[in-house]
Parts: sequence; C-alpha cells; structure tokens
Amino acid sequence: MDTLLLVLRVGLSLGVVVVLLWMVQKRWSKGSRAGAEADLAVVSRRSVGQKASVVVVDADGRRFLLGVTEHSINVLHDAPAPIPVDEPAFDESMRAAGMGPRGMDDAGSRALRARHHRPRQEALSGSILSPKTWQQAGAAVRKGLNL
Repeated sequence: MDTLLLVLRVGLSLGVVVVLLWMVQKRWSKGSRAGAEADLAVVSRRSVGQKASVVVVDADGRRFLLGVTEHSINVLHDAPAPIPVDEPAFDESMRAAGMGPRGMDDAGSRALRARHHRPRQEALSGSILSPKTWQQAGAAVRKGLNL
C-alpha cells in the first residue's frame, strides 16, 4: 500500500511539473511570435571582444552590418540583400556535365549525401514531452520489473 501511495505522489508531482513547464513555454513563445512575423534573419555573428560583436542581419530585403556592444547597437553598413542562388539549377547543370553538385561524379555525390544524411528529428525529440521518451521509460521500467 505504501508503494502505491509513493508511486501516486511521484506521478502527481511529475504531472504538476510537466504542466508548469508547458505553461512557462507557452508564455515565453507568445513574446517571440510577434518578432517572428517580421522578415528578419541573423546571417552571421563574430565576436570582436569580450562584450562586443559584429552581426550581419537580413531584414525586409536589406542586409545590415551591426556593431553590438553591451550598451548599444550601431549600424555600420547597409546594402540590398543578395539574391539567393538557385542551387537546383546549378546542380542540374553539373549533372548535365556528368558531374555531381560538388564537382564529383554521381557515385561520389551519392556517397557524400549518404554519409551526411541525418534522419529528420521531431521537434520534441529527446524532450520529456516526447511520446518516444515515455515509451522508452516504460520499456526500461518493465525490463527492471521483469514484466
């Protein structure tokens, strides 16, 4: 009977913690959604000192070079954002020449893609909210209890 009460208490505590984490995540994500509507992308960042960095940002069709310190942000340079290169057209022209996208033959290109291929991960992969995590935990408990 004591074991059952202990398991129920632990389960209830874990449930409360999960609900609280979910509520905190929802509150924080609301603030970031307003900024997500703007067309803004950090292209690159380089530290130039302990508390200073240079950042390249694309915003609304413009590219900005920003100097960022602990107390200020200064625009160092701005220009039109570069037009993205149509990579599939480049890959097709390389294949037409008998070469892969990186200048190697098709067999080498396939081997390179196979080596660097990673299976698509879910957004919650490895999280306590992931169903797969709970399935693995259940399997470990069953194995420990020899069920």
